[in-house]
Formats: sequence, C-alpha cells, structure tokens
Amino acid sequence: MAKYVTKNQKEDEKRVVSVRIRKPVFEAFKGASIAAKDYGYSMSLAVVFETAMEDAVSEFKEISGLDYLDIQKTNLDKNWESKFKSNINKFKSKPKK
Repeated sequence: MAKYVTKNQKEDEKRVVSVRIRKPVFEAFKGASIAAKDYGYSMSLAVVFETAMEDAVSEFKEISGLDYLDIQKTNLDKNWESKFKSNINKFKSKPKK
C-alpha cells in the first residue's frame, strides 16, 4: 500500500444537510460532546448523521432486500473509474524522451 499517495474516492465528496432537531436533544448532544473531550473522546454531528443514515438504509435493506448504499457506491465507482481511466491511458501512451 502506498505510503504518501492515496487514491481519491468520489464517495469522499460531501453534501451539506440541514435538519431541525428538538432543542433538548441538540443541547444534550452539545453538552456530551464538550464533556467527551475530558474523557479523551470526541463526538461529531456529521458522524452521527452519516451513521444514522447508513443505519436507516441498512434497515430498509432488511425490509426490501434492496441495498441502496451498495448501488450508489457501485455507480460512483464506475463513474469515477471511467473518468480517470481515459486520463491514465493518455499518460501511458505519451512517448518518453
């Protein structure tokens, strides 16, 4: 595995999401997040939302048999690879001096 070079992944692209959370729940999370630092931990809303969304998709997969997360990751990989495959082929075909 490469030590300094990492492969860019289209799935790393982020989206901004706006949600409304009940105030007591938000304040509790904020307080716990601050306190977690004293114990050497961290809590992130982004991680909580992403994990909850993955869990919801997984739950729906159990109901329907359709794995939408896998479908999206496969589509992203196909698009990403096709985009850079042509660039790699161009680079390989250039004559070296």
